Amino acid sequence: MTSTTSTRTTADIARLVIPAALAAAVAVLVAYLIFDAAGADFEVTMSGDESTVTAVQAGLAAFLVSLVGSTVVLLIAQRTARPARTFATIVVAAVVVLLVGPLVGADQALTVVALEVLHLVAAAAVLLVILPRLGATADPAA
Repeated sequence: MTSTTSTRTTADIARLVIPAALAAAVAVLVAYLIFDAAGADFEVTMSGDESTVTAVQAGLAAFLVSLVGSTVVLLIAQRTARPARTFATIVVAAVVVLLVGPLVGADQALTVVALEVLHLVAAAAVLLVILPRLGATADPAA
């Protein structure tokens, strides 16, 4: 009888959370600056209020959301036999939901593209940091 629980320790996965969140924040800041230089105005309307998304807000949001998302790995890794696949599926589903916001909240086409790309860049950064290491902490017998 084989076990579906993982031998990954919480410490193994916890060491990935901060680097993943930092990678997402840095990647988003770089992408933000590129789109800002290209002329994106980053003006959005949320709940009837108009505001401008700043580089700090974008980076901080990417860090915090990635931190929370990466923490989900702690739960997944100890409760599923295929944590990498499960985590990737959750990230993709979350990004699809988050991609709706810029479509509704931004008027300038370049800002819509920029915000969509920022979401994708943050998700990719988290996945690129976590997935290879998530597999590396797996039980080879599983």
